[in-house]
Amino acid sequence: MQIKSLFCVVGLDNSKRFSAISSLIYLALFISVALLGPSGLLYVPALLLAPILALTSLRRLRDSGKPALFTLVTLLPFILVIITLVHIQSMMLLLTFLLLAVLTIGYLAIQPAVSNADYIQGYSGPVEMNEAARPMRKDNHRSRVEPTLGGGEPSFSADIDGRGENADVVDYSADLQKSRADNAAASAEVENKAQFDTQPRSNVEPTNNTYQQDRLAQHRRHRNSRQAQPALDQLQLFIEANKKGVLIGAGAIVGSMLLISLWTLIPSSEQEDVNVGVANEEVITEPKVVRVSTAMPDDFSLALEDDVLIMRWLGDSGAPANLWSLATAKGDRTCSRLRFNNGTEYRPIVVDLLADTGTEARFSPLDTEAIVIDMARRGNVSLCGYNFSLKGSQAALAKVAAFRDYL
Repeated sequence: MQIKSLFCVVGLDNSKRFSAISSLIYLALFISVALLGPSGLLYVPALLLAPILALTSLRRLRDSGKPALFTLVTLLPFILVIITLVHIQSMMLLLTFLLLAVLTIGYLAIQPAVSNADYIQGYSGPVEMNEAARPMRKDNHRSRVEPTLGGGEPSFSADIDGRGENADVVDYSADLQKSRADNAAASAEVENKAQFDTQPRSNVEPTNNTYQQDRLAQHRRHRNSRQAQPALDQLQLFIEANKKGVLIGAGAIVGSMLLISLWTLIPSSEQEDVNVGVANEEVITEPKVVRVSTAMPDDFSLALEDDVLIMRWLGDSGAPANLWSLATAKGDRTCSRLRFNNGTEYRPIVVDLLADTGTEARFSPLDTEAIVIDMARRGNVSLCGYNFSLKGSQAALAKVAAFRDYL
């Protein structure tokens, strides 16, 4: 096959050549997927294959007498397949568009030819295909004149060389064209061949028998190719007679597959929307905690986060750690009680050593009011082995409105 015939704009393609080229285009596309992966690089081979598909469709449409605008019928599924492979990556959607491509290619392939062109390798046009099909002639050869029947023009064949007895016939294209133009003449020629075989062949070269056998084989191949045409004609007649039913059936199959494909894509989108909605609700409903603190005279501070009282001081060293937890009752026992000088005790919920060497003790909101009052009225308080003086603590608490509400 001449490569330049793939890019011919004015030629004709029969149904077999069109089907073969279209199938090879999709095969090349999926080989590119295996090599490059489903990425944007697939657009490079797609840009190379799309013109070949468009031109073979154009030649097939010209051969069947259809408008050139129908080229979009084969190009559209190809484009949809590319988009699905690169961006969507849905197997069901890909199968849907592939089925659509098969239906469109099959529809153009079964269209009967309106021209009586002679096809060579399924192509008819300005590109010379005989050069690709003709065998190479050897440099060292001898030619001789073959005898013919009916006094016609002699035909030439390759003679015997040093490596074989009989060479194949080099060129019978003129005879083949004559056979295609007039089948009756070909049949008469077969009968003459039979009569010739019954006559004495004293003056005929042995190679003439090979010539007649080749002519007979060519005639049989031509007859078989013509016998295959009625099957396409019958399929065409069936589609024409049941055009409405065929269109409804094909549309129902493609539409059903398309709906299933879209259905498979919807759940993932809904799940993403649900996740985004839940995240937004969490952001909206999460309260913003504001810490209000006041410095006490003996190098510690009290803070409020809503109604949670926090006692904080600096000076401890070490890695951040949990010193005490009321939930597990494990940790430093000296941190398990906040004790005032009058004997009143409160249990912290948790005591943590932070990365900034600060230690924080959190208390239950139920004890916040009582602890704030004792902080204002007592003389000292101890926690985690530290004893803090409360002299001047009432004045410090009264400066902050959040603490003043408890006094």
